[in-house]
This record gives sequence, C-alpha cells and structure tokens, in this order.
Amino acid sequence: MDLYHISLFIHLLALVVASGATGVTKLAVARRARARTIGEALDWHNVLVGTSRLFPLALVGFVLSGGAMLSRFQPDVWRSGFVTAGIVGSVLLFASGTYLGMKGKALGAMLQQIAAAKGLDAPAPKVVPPALITALPGINTMIAMAVAFDMTIKPPSVMASLGVIGLGIAIGAALGLRRPVPAAERAVAST
Repeated sequence: MDLYHISLFIHLLALVVASGATGVTKLAVARRARARTIGEALDWHNVLVGTSRLFPLALVGFVLSGGAMLSRFQPDVWRSGFVTAGIVGSVLLFASGTYLGMKGKALGAMLQQIAAAKGLDAPAPKVVPPALITALPGINTMIAMAVAFDMTIKPPSVMASLGVIGLGIAIGAALGLRRPVPAAERAVAST
C-alpha cells in the first residue's frame, strides 16, 4: 500500500460520491418541480440541499487525491494540459455550485415564506427557473465528463485540453436548454 494507490482510491470514491449525488439532485429537482403542495416541494428541496453539500467535498477529494497522485511524477507534469483541465474544471464546478447554492437558498426561503403564510398543504407554485439555472446542471455534468476525458486521453496541449472542456460546456448547455416547456409553464413564464 502506497500513497499513489490510497490517492487513487480517494479519487474513485470522490467520483462515486459525485455521481450518486448527481442522480439524487436531479431526481429531487424533478420531484420538486412536480410537487403538488408546498410541503412536498419543501421536502424535495431539502433533499436537494442536503445532497448538494456533497459536491464541494467531492471536488476537494478530487483535487487533493489528484495532486497526491501527480506528486509521483516530475514537476513539469503540473504544466500539462490534463492537469490544467482538471484544475479549471474544478474551479468552474465550484463556482457553478456556489451560484446554484445561492439561488437554491433563495428558492428555499420563498417556499418557507409561502408555507408560513398559507400552510404546508397549500398548492405549490409553478416556478420556471431562468435559462441559466436550467442549463447549469447539464453543463456541470458535461464539464465533469470533459475533465474525465482529458484525464484519460491526456491531450498533448493545454489548449486542446481546455478545448475539450469548452466543447463539454457547449454540449451541456445545448442539452440543458433543449427541455421542452409545457404550455402551463409557458403561460406562467410570460406573466
């Protein structure tokens, strides 16, 4: 047993935690959107908030374990494209997660206010998120996939590695924004 293999285990553990948390958060968002009552919406919102706290821990696990694995190589490996892509991807995911967390906190406060005023059995409001909020989860998933691709393939340059992340962002945005909006939601969004 050595530092490299322990770090590899932590790296893979962070991947499993992030993947599981992604599945739970996507389920919670979908269920919250379909909630019939404020109480149900708050329950799913709380699942989302609780699970999303795992993402920063997973990012720290990725960065620290990745750094430990790289410590076995020569110092110039830190200037390679796949390492730069990993760091840039981690920063982007952390920034996106922070933004989504702030917006989620505001939505939670709004739901709490409605619950306090009307009760938990009141109908849940139909909330149509802005396009950026709709797109970011898909973008985040594709950033993670792009970083995994860069780590596996190890493109020859920093620009190629960052280009893979840029492509991931574009694909994630396209997939995240293509969700058809039901007529009832379009009516709420236009008012």
